[in-house]
Amino acid sequence: MEQEKAIVRVSKFMRSEDTKARFAEVVGTHNAGAYISSVLLAVAGSDSLQKCTIESIYISAMRAATLRLSVDPSTGQAYLVPFKDQATLIVGYKGLHDMAVRTGKYRFINVGPIFEGESIEPDRISGLVTMDSIGGHKKSDTVIGWLGAFEMNPEKGQKTGYAHTLYMTCEELQAHGKKYSKTYGRKNKDGVHTSKWQTDPPAMEKKTILRLLLRRWGYLDPADIQTLEAIDDQPAIVDVDEVMEQTAVDAKVEVKKEEAQLMAELGFPEEPEQPALV
Repeated sequence: MEQEKAIVRVSKFMRSEDTKARFAEVVGTHNAGAYISSVLLAVAGSDSLQKCTIESIYISAMRAATLRLSVDPSTGQAYLVPFKDQATLIVGYKGLHDMAVRTGKYRFINVGPIFEGESIEPDRISGLVTMDSIGGHKKSDTVIGWLGAFEMNPEKGQKTGYAHTLYMTCEELQAHGKKYSKTYGRKNKDGVHTSKWQTDPPAMEKKTILRLLLRRWGYLDPADIQTLEAIDDQPAIVDVDEVMEQTAVDAKVEVKKEEAQLMAELGFPEEPEQPALV
């Protein structure tokens, strides 16, 4: 079958000594084989990815390796996303969070919902936003907004580190999505909304808070920022906001065979180790 031939072609390229050597330079010799295995599993489980060029799969996988993010969909860190015959890399919510954490500069990073009845209180001196424990109490499970916050580890001689908060109501976040998402109002042929901004608003809103918080006020490794900018400079063939927020459950590939069988067909008789990239 043509699909099987495509898998074999990708497998031969990714498992070549030259390709292994290039991945080893990025993730280390010990992790290179396991990382390549995770790439092959992602491709083997997606009919669409099997139709993408080997070059685009390799470039996207190498970018993920440079960011030390796994493309195994179950991790939620990064995704190989097919568009026509090109594979592109999308960094997921968890991947962005993990990239910040591993800098070792953060005391904490968190994004949480604000429920109906709860209120937030901006401090006009520090500029930080906190929940008002006196002025409001939760009335229902309805989310009215999202509060993101981080605090850096204190520098030598300091008692506290730099901190920043960002609060946006659901209405503000939806307006942001409507302005910047190319597929915000997307519908299928039956007129049903298919954009994640409509089908899964909380996930999109939470992701947006984290992305704005870290990219505007947080710290990421300069090398990681450079790679992220290269990803952002990709042709606008996919809606980054749409795909970034795929959760591990949403991103399960359509594997038609057991993982062990897939790996055996790809030339891996035993179950590979998962890449330890973080």
